[in-house]
Amino acid sequence: MQAIVLLIICCVTLNDFLVKLLDLPTVLHFLPEVLSGTVALYVAIAGIRDGFHSVAPKYWFAFGAFAVLILCGVIDNGTGSGPMLSGMRFYLRAIPMFFLPAVLPMSEQHLKRQLNLLLALAFLQLPIAVYQRWIVLSEGRYTGDSVQGTLMDSGVLSIFLICVVLVLTGLVIKRRIGKLKYAVLVALVLIPSVINETKGTLVLLPAGIMVTLIMGGEQGKRLRYASFALMGLVAFGAFFIPVYNMMEVHNPYKSEKDITNYFTNEKQLGRYMSSDVSGVGTAKDVRRGDAIEIPLRFLSRDPAQLAFGLGIGSVSPSNFGKNFEGSYFQLFKKFLITSFTFFLLEFGVLGVIMIALLFWLVFMDTLAVARVDDSLIGEVAAGWTGVVALIALGMVYTILHEFTSITYLAWYFSGVICARRLSLSNQ
Repeated sequence: MQAIVLLIICCVTLNDFLVKLLDLPTVLHFLPEVLSGTVALYVAIAGIRDGFHSVAPKYWFAFGAFAVLILCGVIDNGTGSGPMLSGMRFYLRAIPMFFLPAVLPMSEQHLKRQLNLLLALAFLQLPIAVYQRWIVLSEGRYTGDSVQGTLMDSGVLSIFLICVVLVLTGLVIKRRIGKLKYAVLVALVLIPSVINETKGTLVLLPAGIMVTLIMGGEQGKRLRYASFALMGLVAFGAFFIPVYNMMEVHNPYKSEKDITNYFTNEKQLGRYMSSDVSGVGTAKDVRRGDAIEIPLRFLSRDPAQLAFGLGIGSVSPSNFGKNFEGSYFQLFKKFLITSFTFFLLEFGVLGVIMIALLFWLVFMDTLAVARVDDSLIGEVAAGWTGVVALIALGMVYTILHEFTSITYLAWYFSGVICARRLSLSNQ
């Protein structure tokens, strides 16, 4: 099963890219689901055998309560079986990865292999991203959206690489790696995030770094760590901003050539967050603020829908045809630009609260492990405090839940840390 874990890590970061690059059969896009089914079978057999003793009861309660909320939404809206199956594919396929570490014996050597593989995959993004940027420039295009590495989305690529940086940050503050090695690794890992012009990097990276240093750092040294991090972030900004502006200087589609105006110009930032969208069914461009306000206004017409949403899969797209497409997908298509919007529409306010609770439970277990565990898992947990916060923030930035590269890895390593937390409490 340890080999299966390594295969899954490779699959979720490379599969879609290779299918497109090599023009392989589209059915191979579903390889992560096949592997997830294998994991689910193993978890069921091994877990029943040992009674799931490494899974904290609070997670059974949280997942059980969430399942009840989903059922209420389905019953209230009469969600069809096709959309329901399509929605379950997106939301449930990675869940077995969370329970796998609780039933799979794992040594520090196993975890090292997994982390080294992830670092190698992060390095792989650099030459591919540089080549993709060269293609954009050679074709006279101006957008960095095509610079996706192997993850099929520029924003997701940046979030993945920032997560790698946060884990490396946890390792350096726990003295697993040296500062010079850390600086070199971070510089190499972050280059694709510079050339793909992801503006969110200037918010997500500092936020993740500061959470990691404040929450995962040693008591008494957090201020010093934060000072070093601030200098590093200033250096990164001094590199990122000129490169971004240089790539936009000849862009005929943007009147604003300086990225700093997005964050210092109130009017510009306002246009980035909200437009003049009046309601659902619009043909206009929808901003992230609109993607929260308008769906919430729509749900508020019915108390039951506000509480439980429109039902799982009700706004989800499908690769299987119209029969599996959500009945509200076309109505809200323009608004489906963040995972938060999906969660709000399909699970309602109570569902969003339950998802926030799951994030909180994982974060608190991660924080506990980071502060008391001297093993490699504790060192990873120090960086994972920032990763949990980053992924939570990423839910209002892009559609994270549709990308296996983020969901599978996030659930798996969260499961590793949460299983370790229960093990430490039982000692």
